[in-house]
Amino acid sequence: MAAATTVRITIPSEVRLVDLVHEASQKMAELAGFEEGDALNVGIAVREAVINAIVHGNQRDPSRDVKVTLEAGEAGVTASVLDHGQGFDVDATPDPRKGDNLLKTSGRGLLMIRAFVDKVAFRYREGRGMEITLVKEKRTP
Repeated sequence: MAAATTVRITIPSEVRLVDLVHEASQKMAELAGFEEGDALNVGIAVREAVINAIVHGNQRDPSRDVKVTLEAGEAGVTASVLDHGQGFDVDATPDPRKGDNLLKTSGRGLLMIRAFVDKVAFRYREGRGMEITLVKEKRTP
């Protein structure tokens, strides 16, 4: 990869647009030099973050948008997803691998995100919403 590349995508809170963001994030991971499997994992992680932003953050309100920033560079790929919701306490999120949560049909997004990228950071921005940043680092042989 010659130079760092940044792409910004803003979508209304409509689940039908998640595939678009998934494809863009997977392609950015490929541009950063990741092999197909790792690039797919980045796409899945960003997809889950965007779904959470639409459903939980913006409450599926199409007048509220989701902003996604994708950066591909020599060190890897970074994705930032920002919604306009009230935020949440990451530590209070139930573990989907325990108890009655095992039988629930939802609640695995954060687990998947953490499994597919190297770093995850959450930040509530007062009056601006919740931001999640995902980083997938390239390994040097």
